[in-house]
Amino acid sequence: MVKSMFAGVSGLKSHQQKMDVIGNNIANVNTWGYKAYSFNFQDSIYSTSIRSSGGATTAGAYGGRNPSQVGYGSSMGSISFQYTTGAPSPTDNDLDCMIDGTGLFLVGSMNGTVTNIKSSGLYLSRVGIFGVDNNGYLVDDQKNYVYGYALQEGTGIPEVAPKQATGTGTFDFTMPTLDPATGQYTVSFLGHTFTTNSSDLEEQIDAWIRDATKAESKDAQGNVIPAGPFNGYTIQRNSDEQEIKATGKVNLTFIADMADDGNNAAIPAIPAGVTPPADWEAEDGVNFEPAIAAKFNDQLSPIWIPFDPKTGAQYNLQSYSINEDGVIVGIDKQNRPITLGQLAIISVENPNGLEKTSGYYFSIGDNAGDVEAVKPNTGPAGFIRSKFLEMPNVDLANEFSNMITTQRGFQANSKIITVTDEMLQELVNMKR
Repeated sequence: MVKSMFAGVSGLKSHQQKMDVIGNNIANVNTWGYKAYSFNFQDSIYSTSIRSSGGATTAGAYGGRNPSQVGYGSSMGSISFQYTTGAPSPTDNDLDCMIDGTGLFLVGSMNGTVTNIKSSGLYLSRVGIFGVDNNGYLVDDQKNYVYGYALQEGTGIPEVAPKQATGTGTFDFTMPTLDPATGQYTVSFLGHTFTTNSSDLEEQIDAWIRDATKAESKDAQGNVIPAGPFNGYTIQRNSDEQEIKATGKVNLTFIADMADDGNNAAIPAIPAGVTPPADWEAEDGVNFEPAIAAKFNDQLSPIWIPFDPKTGAQYNLQSYSINEDGVIVGIDKQNRPITLGQLAIISVENPNGLEKTSGYYFSIGDNAGDVEAVKPNTGPAGFIRSKFLEMPNVDLANEFSNMITTQRGFQANSKIITVTDEMLQELVNMKR
C-alpha cells in the first residue's frame, strides 16, 4: 500500500521536471538559435514479488511461471534537444549570418592556430551575431573570437591604382586660313580638331581640355584655374588674321586609367587620337599593380582585417559582405574589395552529445563523436545565409499541449497520494 505513495511522489517529481523543460522552451521562444528540448519518461525501479521460473515436461513436473513485479512510479529517462534548423530571420547587420544546415560556428578566446577542436577549449554556436573589434578581429556579441580560415600571407592584396599623374608641357596650335563659307577656323590641338570662331578660341580650348579629357588646369601653385581662357597662353594673330598661333605653358592633371604599357607603368587617360606634347612628363605617378587573389590557410585561426603591405596599417573598411561559401569581404575607402577570410563550419557526428553551457554556446561532450571543420557550402553541414539569424525551433502549439498533459499527469499523481493517504487513514481508524 505504501508503494503507491512512493509511485505518486516519483510521478510528481518527474512531471515537475518535464514542466521545467517545457517552461524553458517557452521562455526561449525568441532566443536566437535555441533548440527545443524534450523530456522522456521511464519506469522507476521494480520490486519482484514472484520470480519467473521455467517449466519442465518430465513426469510430475510443473509448467513455467511469469514474474510478478510492481514498480515505484516514473522517473526521467533522458532530456534531448531537437537539432533541426530554425527559420531564418532577416537583419540589417552586414556581418550577421546563420548556417542553413547542421553545422556550428567555432568561437572562443584567443587560441592561435587550432589543430584539435575537441581539446582546444573553444565553444560551438549556432548564432552568428558577428562584428569587428578595435583590433580588427571578427568577434561575436559575447566578445569571443570567431575562428575560420585566415588569409595566406601575400595573398588577398587588392589592385594598386596609379595616382593622378601631373605634367607640364608647351602646347602649340595653329589655325589655317579662315573658311569664308562658314566664317570659322579649323583648329588642331593635341591631335584634336574642331572648328571655332577666332573670338572664342580660348574658351573653346579651355572647354575641350576640361570636358573631353576630364582634366583640370592648374597654375604654378597648384590652384585650379577657373573656367575661361588659360592665363598662361598668348594669342598671336597676323595683320589680316589669316593665321593665328597661340603658345603657352600650363599644368594639366590627367586621370590615369587601369591599363599599363607592358611594364606596369600607368598610362594617362588621354582620349584616343590625342598626343601629349613632346616635353610633357608625368610626375607623382604610381605604377599600377594587379590584385593578388585570396588564398586561405588550412588550419583554423581567428579571422581579422589584413594589413596593407604598402602602408603597414590595417585596411580601413567601410562595409562587409559574406557569401554562401563563408568568405568575408570588406570594402575600403577606395571602393576596393578586401578579403578577410573564410568562416569554418564544425560538423558534429552526434549533436545530442553536445553539452549546453552559458548563453547560446555548446561544449563538446565525450559522446559527441567525430568533430571536424569543413568549409561552408560543401556538404550537409550547410551554407551561410548572410544578413539572417536563426530563429528558435520551438513549436508553441506543441509546447502548450504538452503543458496541459503534463499538468493532468501531475494532478493524477497527486491524487494517488491523496487516495493513499485516505487508505492509511482508514487503516488507523480501524484500531479505534
